[in-house]
Amino acid sequence: MKIGMFINYYTPSKGGMETSVINLSKGLKKAGHEVFIFAPKYPNYKDEDENIFRYRSIRFNYGGYFYVIPVPFGSKMKEIVKELKLDIIHSHQPYSLGSEAMKFSKELSIPLVFTYHIKYEDYSHYIPLVPSSISKKYIRKITVGYSNKCDAVISPSTAIKRLIENHGVAASVKIIPSGINIDNFQNDTGKKKEIREKYRVKQDEIMLITACRLTKEKNLEFLVRSFVKITQKEKNIKFMIVGDGAVKKDLEKMAEDLGIKEKVIFTGLVDRTEIVSLYQASDIFVFASKTETQGLVAVEAMAAGCPVVAVKASGIEDIVKDGEDGFLTSSSEEDFAEKVLQIVNNEELRKKMAEKAKENSRKFEIAPWVDKIMKLYESLI
Repeated sequence: MKIGMFINYYTPSKGGMETSVINLSKGLKKAGHEVFIFAPKYPNYKDEDENIFRYRSIRFNYGGYFYVIPVPFGSKMKEIVKELKLDIIHSHQPYSLGSEAMKFSKELSIPLVFTYHIKYEDYSHYIPLVPSSISKKYIRKITVGYSNKCDAVISPSTAIKRLIENHGVAASVKIIPSGINIDNFQNDTGKKKEIREKYRVKQDEIMLITACRLTKEKNLEFLVRSFVKITQKEKNIKFMIVGDGAVKKDLEKMAEDLGIKEKVIFTGLVDRTEIVSLYQASDIFVFASKTETQGLVAVEAMAAGCPVVAVKASGIEDIVKDGEDGFLTSSSEEDFAEKVLQIVNNEELRKKMAEKAKENSRKFEIAPWVDKIMKLYESLI
């Protein structure tokens, strides 16, 4: 089978959506299928895979962080898509290259699948000079309209399926959680001591970790404020923030102003291989985003043996089993800090939750995920 994937962000970008598409592509290839990626160009980046086709793009600065926007106008991708004789098109956004995917699907009579990766309305702040109430309605109209023109929509969680159907999505919606290569995170890299020495974390200190694109919608300020409350009761603790983005400088200043600069570690962007070692060197994964449809980073951390403390929200509540492999909390900083401290101050509970986290992460293996996707593709073809 020949599958065309259209995505607005891809390597070298390192977000959860990109990771999901990379994992799915690898799984499909392993199952004997051909996968072709259509994504934007990035400056000074060259692909080794000849099945990746890049659109011209515009690079822009948002809060000191650089993004690219694909420019499909005037491209000759239609000829390439026709020559490839695709069996299925899989779109990962409802706009830009998602529109390209829709166009090719209609013009070439190829079934179209759309994965609803994020709660798009929660990103309304990226639309300048427009009140949030107006931009959210516009975004909802676009995403619902796009979904209803697809042959099938994939929702990574039960909550998101319920949400988008309530918004008006009448297309067939299938719940298929994304998967990861669990073994990559469970095989011991043997670098715990090295990582802690590198980032000046003592071997007996508890280390909290979070990993994501450092942007407003990830609710990272909540984590920093909660960490202040944690440090008031536990001194032998550090907090590592992995990633880069528009709010990184704001977070660094916030940590300094709150007097916890020496306890908060900003790693910046790290290689995918290093993130495994960072998780394995940590004790608890913390997460406060309310915009996720799933939250694969939490699965990664669990696979590496980190209990999770997360604000209860759509997506993450399908991953974390409250009281078993971590805690789901309210939006209260006090509640969040209290749940973290419960794990910090109880070594037996921490070890028990770590083992359960590893065990429960197995539900998100790549193979079953790919199998469900393949069955969906086949039914549409």
